Amino acid sequence: MNTTVRFHQYGDPSVLQIEDDAIGSPNAGEVRLRHEAIGVNFIDTAFRQGIFPVPLPSVPGVEGVGIVEATGAGVTGIEIGQRVAYFLAPGSYTQQRLIALEHLVPVPDDLSAETVAAVLTKGLTAWAGLNGYYALQAGQTVLIQGASSSVGNLLARWAKARGAIVIGTAGSPEKLAALASAIDHALPSDAPDLAAQVKRIAPHGVDVVYEFVGKATFAATVASVRDGGTIVTIGAASGAPEFDKAALARRRIHMVGGPMANHLQGRVGEATEAVFDAYRRGVFGAVTATRYALKDAAQAHTDIARRQKSGSLVLIP
Repeated sequence: MNTTVRFHQYGDPSVLQIEDDAIGSPNAGEVRLRHEAIGVNFIDTAFRQGIFPVPLPSVPGVEGVGIVEATGAGVTGIEIGQRVAYFLAPGSYTQQRLIALEHLVPVPDDLSAETVAAVLTKGLTAWAGLNGYYALQAGQTVLIQGASSSVGNLLARWAKARGAIVIGTAGSPEKLAALASAIDHALPSDAPDLAAQVKRIAPHGVDVVYEFVGKATFAATVASVRDGGTIVTIGAASGAPEFDKAALARRRIHMVGGPMANHLQGRVGEATEAVFDAYRRGVFGAVTATRYALKDAAQAHTDIARRQKSGSLVLIP
């Protein structure tokens, strides 16, 4: 049988149930994949809560790495026994799955399955932030709200490596200390004078703000960005922000967001190679992954909600 994590209703992590499924042969254009590692992403919790509604019942997770066990008719370029990965393909919290060939990307032999699960989707999101949502240029000043988050940390380090002046925020002294060694300026996200602290660094405002926090930091974000600058909304851990659209328009502030996949159109191969190359060159620093057994997915979601873990979370079937 095939162990699968599924939820039949929206709610807290307790709605995640462990079930046994039968899995058949792949259909035309599909492969059967046996997972070696499954990436856990913040969006998984949003699907579980119904923030982004999905058909019920549903299997959470959008990312995995595994071995091809069988191929359906018409599948070419992929061999049985080959290790591959995918991102943004719902249904990953399971030992085995059927998945369309179009979702798969090759995995380099020099990277472990856990490493790929820890960096692929998050790294691609960071790449999209620097190349898709916004084309970051060397010498620009950026503010990253939530720079200690798994994606925010990769984006902050990558922006620094590309020659930007990077200001990052975090919510605890421990996270601030870790940030301070990687970027130019680390500031507490809950500081009442956060915008004033940013303006002391960038008197005319920053060129771009990357938002991973949302409602709790958005007022400071708006006050920190320069007239004619850009706000990139990638996440909203504290809830959707409230803001005055007319006021932003008067200041010619451009807001951009939406699904990461929209900013990878036609560039998936380029972006994937860039992520793996950045990891190899040490751009991301020491990438750590907290391991959970697949059956402990609910605990992983609980730890995300309590912000008890930093870095990437990975499920092992």
